[in-house]
Amino acid sequence: MGKLSIRYNQLVIEQEEKVAIPLEDICSIIIEEPAVTITSVALSKMAEYNIALFTCDKKRLPNGVLQPFQKHSRQLSVLQMQYAYSKPFKKRIWQQIVIQKLVNQGKCLELLNKEGAEELYRISKTVDSGDMNNREAYGAKKYFHYLFGDQFTRRSDNTINTALNYGYAIMRGIVARSLVNYGFFPCLGIYHDNDLNKFNLADDFMEVLRPLVDLFVAQKINFDDEFSPALRADLYNLANADILINNEKLTVVNAVEEMAKSFVTASKSQNPSFLKLPKLLPIQIHVYE
Repeated sequence: MGKLSIRYNQLVIEQEEKVAIPLEDICSIIIEEPAVTITSVALSKMAEYNIALFTCDKKRLPNGVLQPFQKHSRQLSVLQMQYAYSKPFKKRIWQQIVIQKLVNQGKCLELLNKEGAEELYRISKTVDSGDMNNREAYGAKKYFHYLFGDQFTRRSDNTINTALNYGYAIMRGIVARSLVNYGFFPCLGIYHDNDLNKFNLADDFMEVLRPLVDLFVAQKINFDDEFSPALRADLYNLANADILINNEKLTVVNAVEEMAKSFVTASKSQNPSFLKLPKLLPIQIHVYE
């Protein structure tokens, strides 16, 4: 049993003990236990403070995220800007995302001392505008075979895939939170355009973060491991891992903010070169000085 409530702009967590955390210090919350109670005031304050609240299904996998209503001061102008993106602009943005994803995948293999890093780097240099030759899918197939073996498929029911899905869902929510914070409508994607997907734009930009989850899972998890609470906590804590952006080492949360901010600049100028994307580092939880 547990309860989340608000007192003096602090989140009060009641379990065996009672703990209070300032709302301004919270980026996201994940609720795994079905017996947790959340007050309506707490839900409202989480939206007000742009805190991403994840809910989980019976398998303890994230299946939903609470996002605030759009509250950016220039909401209509941002929406008009998104609708006005030219095809060349969108194709160049997607090209950059795919290139960085492939480079990060190569770096992941390199950090694990596995074969294939140089091949992924080579593939990254062949991505054309809009990735019309589908280097992203081709690279992914090669990459996962190098990472987990030739028999591995993303459709298999095992702890590796469960952990990957869990980590990807967390990254997706973090990216969606930042995009909303900068006024973007996450349903309007650059490449992803599923009518039923509310997070197409978040799915575009989270691609560069997937290799961070892959690196952790490959280092820490075996196919027959238990998907334990400690493992889930470590996956969730990847939000605080170091990653490199614009030659600066930041947490994933802060790097995503910088990525979203740079996308604002790129969008306003219609210049894709202003986009800054995170680069993979060895996994280390950020230490604040």
